Amino acid sequence: MNKHFKFILISLLILGMGCGVAMAAPTIDGATPPSPHASEVGVQVDFFINITETSNVTWYVDGISMATVIGVTDSTYSNSTASVGPHTVVANATSATGSTEEPWAWTVTAIPAPLITSNDPSLTFSNNVGDSQTFTIDIDQTVDVNWLLDGNLVSSNSSVITSSYTNNSAESGIYNLTAFVTNANGTDQAIWDWTVDTAAPEITSNDPSLTFSNNVGDSQIFTIDIDQTVDVNWLLDGNLVSSNSSVTTSSYTNNSAEIGTYNLTAFVTNANGTDQAIWDWTVSAIPGPQITSFDPSDLSFESIEGTLQEFSIEIDQVCDVTWYVDGGSPVTESSVTSSFYNITNPSTGTYNVSVNVSNVNGVDSEEWAWTVHPVTYYSGDRIWDVNAGQSLDYTWDALSYSGFFYDLESGLGSETMTIHLDSDSDRNIGDGDLEYETTPVETDFEYDDWGSYEVIGFMAEKYFAGYTSDSDISDESISLMSKGHLAKVLIDTDDKQSVYGGAGLVLEEGYVLNIVELDVNGDRVFVSLSKDGDEVDELVVSSGNPYVYEKDLGDVDDVPIIAVNFAEIFSGTETSAVFIEGIFQISDEYEDINRGDEYGSMEVKTISSEKIRMENEDTIDLDKGDIADIMGKLKFIVADDNDLRFAPFVDMSEPGTYELRGTIAENEGLTWTPLNFEGFYYNIDEGIGTEKLNLTYTGRTIGDDKLVYSTSPSNVSFEHSDWGSYNVIGFMAEKFFAGYPDNEFTNDVSMISKGQLSKVLIDDDDKRSIFGGSSIILEEGYSLDIVEVDMNGERVFVSLSKDGDEVDELVVSSGKTYVYEKDLGDVDDVPIIAVYFKEIFSGQESTAVFVEGIFQISDEYDEINTGDNYGEMEVKSISSTKIEMRNDDSISLSEGEEIEIMGEIKFKVADTNDDVRYYPFVEISTAPADSLDVEVEPEIVSEGDKITVIVTSRGSLVNGVTVKSGNIVLGTTDDEGEVDYTFHADGDYTITAEKDGYTNGEASLEVISPDDESRKMSIEFLPEVIYEGNLVTFTVVKSIGGDALEDVNVTIDGKSIGGTDGDGVVTDVLREIGMHKITAEKEGFLKAEENLEVKELEAKFEFSNLLVTPLEVKTGKDVKVNLDAVNNGKAAGSYTVELLVNDNTTTTQEISLGVGESTPVEFEYTAGEPGTYLVKVGGMTATVEVVKGTSTVTYLIGGVAIAVLGGAAYLFTAGGWTVSTAGAKAGEAAAVLSEKLSSLLSRGK
Repeated sequence: MNKHFKFILISLLILGMGCGVAMAAPTIDGATPPSPHASEVGVQVDFFINITETSNVTWYVDGISMATVIGVTDSTYSNSTASVGPHTVVANATSATGSTEEPWAWTVTAIPAPLITSNDPSLTFSNNVGDSQTFTIDIDQTVDVNWLLDGNLVSSNSSVITSSYTNNSAESGIYNLTAFVTNANGTDQAIWDWTVDTAAPEITSNDPSLTFSNNVGDSQIFTIDIDQTVDVNWLLDGNLVSSNSSVTTSSYTNNSAEIGTYNLTAFVTNANGTDQAIWDWTVSAIPGPQITSFDPSDLSFESIEGTLQEFSIEIDQVCDVTWYVDGGSPVTESSVTSSFYNITNPSTGTYNVSVNVSNVNGVDSEEWAWTVHPVTYYSGDRIWDVNAGQSLDYTWDALSYSGFFYDLESGLGSETMTIHLDSDSDRNIGDGDLEYETTPVETDFEYDDWGSYEVIGFMAEKYFAGYTSDSDISDESISLMSKGHLAKVLIDTDDKQSVYGGAGLVLEEGYVLNIVELDVNGDRVFVSLSKDGDEVDELVVSSGNPYVYEKDLGDVDDVPIIAVNFAEIFSGTETSAVFIEGIFQISDEYEDINRGDEYGSMEVKTISSEKIRMENEDTIDLDKGDIADIMGKLKFIVADDNDLRFAPFVDMSEPGTYELRGTIAENEGLTWTPLNFEGFYYNIDEGIGTEKLNLTYTGRTIGDDKLVYSTSPSNVSFEHSDWGSYNVIGFMAEKFFAGYPDNEFTNDVSMISKGQLSKVLIDDDDKRSIFGGSSIILEEGYSLDIVEVDMNGERVFVSLSKDGDEVDELVVSSGKTYVYEKDLGDVDDVPIIAVYFKEIFSGQESTAVFVEGIFQISDEYDEINTGDNYGEMEVKSISSTKIEMRNDDSISLSEGEEIEIMGEIKFKVADTNDDVRYYPFVEISTAPADSLDVEVEPEIVSEGDKITVIVTSRGSLVNGVTVKSGNIVLGTTDDEGEVDYTFHADGDYTITAEKDGYTNGEASLEVISPDDESRKMSIEFLPEVIYEGNLVTFTVVKSIGGDALEDVNVTIDGKSIGGTDGDGVVTDVLREIGMHKITAEKEGFLKAEENLEVKELEAKFEFSNLLVTPLEVKTGKDVKVNLDAVNNGKAAGSYTVELLVNDNTTTTQEISLGVGESTPVEFEYTAGEPGTYLVKVGGMTATVEVVKGTSTVTYLIGGVAIAVLGGAAYLFTAGGWTVSTAGAKAGEAAAVLSEKLSSLLSRGK
């Protein structure tokens, strides 16, 4: 096809299509209602169309044009006048492009006739003559109603939809009742078949019951209800007393009947018949009054002292009321039917409370047996004491027991512990009778902007439980406790601190937050977190924001364990630093708690996010004098007394500082005693506490004299009971000695009467064994030395020293007490030390004494006088029976303050302005206890050989010590402080000694197999106790068998002192004080090591008057060296005097001197080859010239030497020089002298 022809055809096609679209007729794309459509006559119908383009719309009904609308896109036609029948409605839409139509088939129906929708009563109905009956209909349209009775119009209504007709006059018979309804739409009717019967009236109810009694004078109403309108006559014993006409209810009232029995009849009548009700009515005499209710409802009850108690009664008659308490003065009320009696501030005791009521009719009464318990009956005291009258079900909580965790700021504590005893003498806490419960409480971070977190006390320690919605450093609430996890709170502080760039912020558990680099703008810092040197996190933190490190803890993910708030970041030209204000850290080593876990005697019964509950799984014994483990550090201490008395306490034996607080007071004053303040002195064995602190205040101010402290001395037994007792007093929360009554070793002595108190340093009855020559180490520098035991073993010679100076010596017999008396201030001859020697032993090889009872008081007493001030308190009075102090000036209980009251006693006040909440407390520091020293003999043993473990402390053998090696218990030490044991497996063992009140001791033991015996060496040295300057003999032997080893290289602190000889011996003089490491090495043997201590010389040896003759000597001739030695120390001792010639030891000499003793020392040696020799001895020096012949200057040299050394001796004794000073000075002088003399000799003079 021609190319141009194709183009023409395509163009015409496109044009034709365009014309076709442009000339399309309009369409109707929506019409309502749908066709066909039906409606009732008179109801408006709206016909509607929507057109696709603007059109003229004409509406037709049955072909007749009804309306035309010009230029619309939609149109509506409404019609409500169409007649009943079918119709056709058409909408014609016409536009310039054409027209279209929408037809409807419409049927108009007639309205239905009215319908009676309900009628009442039913259409077949009967009633009785005289009944008033209403007939009712409801119609679905507005109608006119005619009521026809047997065809006769009796009532009509117009334009109603409900209608009624009432009749009460129909006589007996059958009736037709019609309700005829009509309107323009039609008619309807309801027709009743109505029967009217003749029935006698019936009494349907009566009140009271027909057999009835009441009291004379009562006003009584009798009532009946009847089912028909009747006339009523009331007859009392046949006599008409009241009547009513045409009623359906009737009453008769009587308040005048006398005592007796009556017949009361209510007779009813109408045209239908009669009915009657007959009462058998008894009128009785009035009974006496009765108390119908009373409160308390339990006639035997208990309450707490100081708590308002209300008694109340209700009475059935008006009465006069009288209240009595224990038959005392009556409290009365007149003419009442109820009465109240209040006792506002009851004291402890048992009371009989009674109430009597009376009137002319008689009397009634009630009586209560009322027991008023102390405030601390159920809870509140730390001590449970059978003599304190406390409940057998007793509870400790954080308010009363300082061991439990308490948050002072919120006033919340989480822990409670309840005991259930069966009786006052029950010393066995049965299974489940000790209950422990703890719940988390919300506490604020110290850095306030972080909000709060949950903390919980668990086994008397503080733990982190979780973050709340108020915790700013956590994106969500996190509960560790819900997963059974608890973590220690390590740091919670808002202290301000600065850290320079490149430095680190040291946290707990090995964490360090390193300040890596600050940006130049000073608003951000790059930090790196490390643990134990390994980096675990790094981050850039902006100023004013916290750094938060999260870690998974057990089953809980992303727990913030460290938060550090960077308050400010500074970047200077020379210095950069960050300023931190707010640190929070919890441990990443959590406690995992599960149901069924056991902690000590307790088993976990419940754990959730809200609570941990535990019970004792087994019986806990409260034996006299025992300490019973509960769980963790929580224990019971039980009095060593026949009366049951015990208290919970937290084991504070570990070194550290602990807070002991009193009961918390809130918005009121309080009285603290040792029972509710653990800081005060208390002797639980005897139930004795002497201190009391009473406080009253107004607002936040304690006025002058409103804080009153008092304390009184009391007798307590010595731990060594044979001694009787002494007077003790608690003073400012510390135990002091106040005096002695007449007892085993002294007459009456009163320190307090002279205003003096002394600390009790030792009071125990521990058994101790001390060998002859050893000492009992006491306090304050005192030492009782066992000098010698007599041959018969009946007496011992002892010497008491203080700070090394002897102050007393005595011979003491077995079974007797050594007593040392001293004047203390104004009190003469006060026994300050007493030691009971139970037994004395004298054997062939050893002697020993056995001590059982030591008592010591301080010889440094406190002097107390009226008017003395202790902190905020002033002594107001002091006597032999009491000390009283009061605050001299007002004290403010300011928010968040710690207030020093007196001595170590302080008040801690909550940092809140809502309530005044505070408590007294003291802080005690536990120093490391006396340590146990453990010795194992031998230290290397072959399998199957017995070892002996010996345990001492402060020089005394200790019995009752548990000796272990790992989980193996070797035994308990006897009175000799020893345990024997045999190991049957080779290896290295650590032997541990444990006893309450002591720091554990350890020693090492090596058990080898027989195959290894030949490779083991042991180092022995003599003397066993080495002082500076001693010549020490080292012997190296085979560990098994003890054979001497030759050519063993022995070193001291890495410096060789030589090899052993054929006897395995090498010697050296040790002068350097302190610990030294001794090592023995030999090829083919395992290296042996020992630690050796060189003690400071107790004796002080000083030397003078050195004389060396001759100073010039021929070769081969003898030289004599003479000097004087004196012991100016405080104890006898020995010293090895060493003569050195040109620093080579030529000879030594051992000297022993008592205190103050002196002795000449003489050496002699043979001169060697010609030359000049420097002689050293005792820190002094001289120069000896050895020649082939005699020189003329010999005497000159000797004279000069004597002069120089004589001067040195003078400076040594009178000039204050020491041995080391003298040695140095003499050396300098000798060197100068030697130079001068050599010059002379060289000139031949």
